[in-house]
Amino acid sequence: MRKLHNYRAVCSIIFSRTVYAVNWYNVAAIFVFIAGDFGQNVSGLGLVTASMYIGLGIFQIPGGIIAAKYGPRKVAFYGMLISSAASLFTAFASEFYQLILLRFFVGVGLALFFASGVTLIAKLFGRKSGGLGVGVFNGAFYMGAGLGIFAWTVLAELVGWRPSLASSGVLGILGAFLLLVYVPKDELREDFVVKLADLRKVLSNKWSSILSLELFGFVSGSILITTFTVFYLEQSLKLSPVFAGIIGSLTPLCAVIASPLMGMLYDRLRRARLLVFSSGLGLVVSLALVAVGNVYSTILATIIVGVCTGCVFTVSYQSALEAQSASVEYETLAISWVNCIQMFAGFWSPLAFSLLVISFGYAISWLVASGYTLLLISVVLLVKEPRGVS
Repeated sequence: MRKLHNYRAVCSIIFSRTVYAVNWYNVAAIFVFIAGDFGQNVSGLGLVTASMYIGLGIFQIPGGIIAAKYGPRKVAFYGMLISSAASLFTAFASEFYQLILLRFFVGVGLALFFASGVTLIAKLFGRKSGGLGVGVFNGAFYMGAGLGIFAWTVLAELVGWRPSLASSGVLGILGAFLLLVYVPKDELREDFVVKLADLRKVLSNKWSSILSLELFGFVSGSILITTFTVFYLEQSLKLSPVFAGIIGSLTPLCAVIASPLMGMLYDRLRRARLLVFSSGLGLVVSLALVAVGNVYSTILATIIVGVCTGCVFTVSYQSALEAQSASVEYETLAISWVNCIQMFAGFWSPLAFSLLVISFGYAISWLVASGYTLLLISVVLLVKEPRGVS
């Protein structure tokens, strides 16, 4: 009976994580339709993306602290509910500033759900298979990203972008209530109190801080692939929205396969620094490939980025979970801390890239992005990873 209960709990988390990703990526995929209605260009896409990432970044740490006090299940439920409701209301936006504001609240909800979801899935899989559990969790994210990029592009063509956004919002609300029904209630200590000394212990962990900066560098580059590739293929290489959506979806689809495989590899090797830096180099090469300016090099780039993305996030989250030295209640905060700084990459990088495109064109912009990504990911070489933290 316990196995069946856990199976349902895992399935509800995976479903929610999948829809979570749909609500993350579908706006970028269908922005060509939104831009027509609101008279926007690539800079408008940059603003919408940046707004969501601000919400994601600001609420990572508060979400981890709240989860320490009230439990990750409750925080995951409210996070999913907020992000999905905001996505639903986006379908009714009449002004572009409303869309930007609602995407901020989508980001707030996503921030609350994420780290709590990692904690819940890791506990359900057990410590010895924690890497696999986090890999499956991330795989669900990339499956949802693929659906958001491709399926929601097709859906927007068939029924319009507003009904397509409304449908993903409704699915997310359903996912929130599945969490409430099937995920076991949090086992909270009545005497537990959030202490400033414990918060300092979690947030001053050197390895977690380096992982956070490494993810900042990785996301600074990878977000350009996931956000701008479809629009780039449509606008610059003159592909149809459907074919552009198929190519754009290769990144998350490859990450679906890579995430659990890299989780199992990490469970065996425990070589986090080697795995994340190698993934960063793969991203640098991919950005340069897109700069070549043809469909085939872009296809190859999206595949490589998918594999690298599946590796770097799975390994970083599990390594941070194992390295935190405070009490078990702070596991969610440890994940939030590692995830926090990289969210601000989603604020500055799309805006900088869109300005570069307007000033110098896509080719130079992709090459510049490749260069600064290489500099940023090299931070992980500055310290040695901890040993024996599992």
